[in-house]
Amino acid sequence: MADDASADRRMLDRMILFSDAVFAFALLLLAAEIRLPEGIDDATIWPQLALLAPQFASFLISFGLASLWWAVHLSATRELRTFDWPTALCNLLFLLCIVLLPFAADTFGANMMANAPLGLYWCVNAAASAAMTLLYIVMTRDKGRLVGGIRGGERLLHICQALAPGVVFALGAYWAFTDQIWLSRFCAVLLAPIMMTLGLIGGAMRRRKLRPANA
Repeated sequence: MADDASADRRMLDRMILFSDAVFAFALLLLAAEIRLPEGIDDATIWPQLALLAPQFASFLISFGLASLWWAVHLSATRELRTFDWPTALCNLLFLLCIVLLPFAADTFGANMMANAPLGLYWCVNAAASAAMTLLYIVMTRDKGRLVGGIRGGERLLHICQALAPGVVFALGAYWAFTDQIWLSRFCAVLLAPIMMTLGLIGGAMRRRKLRPANA
């Protein structure tokens, strides 16, 4: 019995470590896509760097979003206590979206004035949100047996936190594909108040949960 628990813990640790490695690889690829042409001299390096401004902007946006996904993934998986194959498969689906992020970012950065690349970029992030939501639903099923138990309200809050970015990004993709480019470019601004509101609700729920224990 103890051997089974130890093996189960090792598999869970490997899944988490693999996920962190995928995030690190994706972040590395984001930076690797920014390249200066070969053979430039001192007189042309600054103009060439200026031409890369769209790629740098795409990199910074993508780094921020990848960091958001890492934080959401960390928050979700830190409660996992038992390895589970359905959860592992959903985790792989989420990581697939993360690996696609550098491709979408490079396409967007190289064609920043076009609608379709921006729509593709938001679609990849919306897919990551959908996959993260599915992952959380699967890992907290059966009253949270894989995470040591979870209340319905807490589960719903975390599902909303995973799903909210996807709703915003799907809206951004819709705006991009319907030629509302400026609305699409700034759709991520909507995330701040939404995530802050959900965070405040989560904080209130945690305080309420701790209150009986301190009474």
